Amino acid sequence: MSNTFGGWTPQDPSRRQPPDPRQAQDANPHAQQGPPTRDPYGQAPQPLDPYGPRDPYGRPANPYGRPDYRPAQQPEQRDQQPGVWGQGPGYQQPQAPQQFPQYTDASGAQDRTHDQPPTIGAAWRWGWSAFGASWGLWVLMSLALGVAQIAVTLLFSPSAMDILMSANDPAAVDAAQAAGKTLTAQALAAAGTAVCFLLQALLCAGALAATRTRRVVFRDFFLLRGFGSLLGYALLTGALGFVSITVPMVGWLVQVVVTLLLLPVPFLILNGVGFGRALAGGVGLVLSHIGTALTFFAIFAGLVVASIPTCLIGLVVVVPAMLLMWAYLVQRWTGDSVQG
Repeated sequence: MSNTFGGWTPQDPSRRQPPDPRQAQDANPHAQQGPPTRDPYGQAPQPLDPYGPRDPYGRPANPYGRPDYRPAQQPEQRDQQPGVWGQGPGYQQPQAPQQFPQYTDASGAQDRTHDQPPTIGAAWRWGWSAFGASWGLWVLMSLALGVAQIAVTLLFSPSAMDILMSANDPAAVDAAQAAGKTLTAQALAAAGTAVCFLLQALLCAGALAATRTRRVVFRDFFLLRGFGSLLGYALLTGALGFVSITVPMVGWLVQVVVTLLLLPVPFLILNGVGFGRALAGGVGLVLSHIGTALTFFAIFAGLVVASIPTCLIGLVVVVPAMLLMWAYLVQRWTGDSVQG
C-alpha cells in the first residue's frame, strides 16, 4: 500500500515524526551501542534517548542542544589544521602592542654642546659647571700645585729668599736686590719659570680631560701626553721669562703678547700635536678668534687682580675655572666635541 502522507505515518494526525534513533547515533558516535544497560543508579533500562545521555535528574547532559547539532562556520573561520592555532586562510596576525617612544637616561644623554657656538658666554658657563662637578679635587690640586710653584720660585731665586729673611735690614735688602740682577740669578729664575710651567701643565691635563668626561679623577692630572714637546714649551716660557727680566718694559710686553698667542699650545700638545705644529696652530687659532682670546685674557687678568685682597687665595678657584674655560674654547675651535 502506498504512503499518501509524504513519508509521515498516518497514525500521526499532526504529522509529527520523532527523530530517527539511528540518525542520532550517527551524529553522536559516543552514544552507547547495543541494548540498553542498567545505569549505576539502579534504574531500569530506558529506551535510547536521541538527545544523548541525561543526568540522574533527567536533564540533558548537553543543555545547549542535540548531540548531533554542529553550528555552521564561515569558510574563513574553519581551521585547516586542527590543534594548530591561527593557521587558517582567514587568520590575521595579531597586532604588536603599541610602541611608546624610548627616552634615554639623563646620565647617558647625548652631548649637544657642539651645537652651541664657542662664545665667551658658553665657555664661561661650561667652565664653572665643570669646576663645580669636581670642585673639591680642583681646589686641592690647585692649592697643592700653587704651593709647589711658590716653593720652586723661592728655590730658583735666592735673592728673593734673602729679601724675605732680611726684611728689617735695609742694607741686606739692597744687597739681595743687587745679587738678583746678575746674569746667573736671572738665568736661574728663568729656569724656575720653566719648572713652574710643568707644574701648571698638570692642571692643563686635568682641564683637557674634563672636556671629555666633565668629571675628573686624580689620575687625569698626570696623563701628560707629548711630554717631550711640553719640555720644549717649558724652555720657551723660560726664555720669555728671561727676556722680561733682562729687558725692562719691552721684555714684559713681549712676554705678554707671545704668551697670548701661544695660549692654546699646551692643550694642542696634550692632544698629541707635535711641537712645531702646535706652535703654528696655536698662533693661528688665536688670530682667527682674536676678539674671543682678548676677552678671555681680560677676564682672567681682572679676576687675578680681584683676588689680591684675599692674598691670592682666590686663585685656587680662579685658575682652574679659567683653564677649564680656555680648554673648552680650544677644543671647540679645533672641531672637537665637549662633554656637556
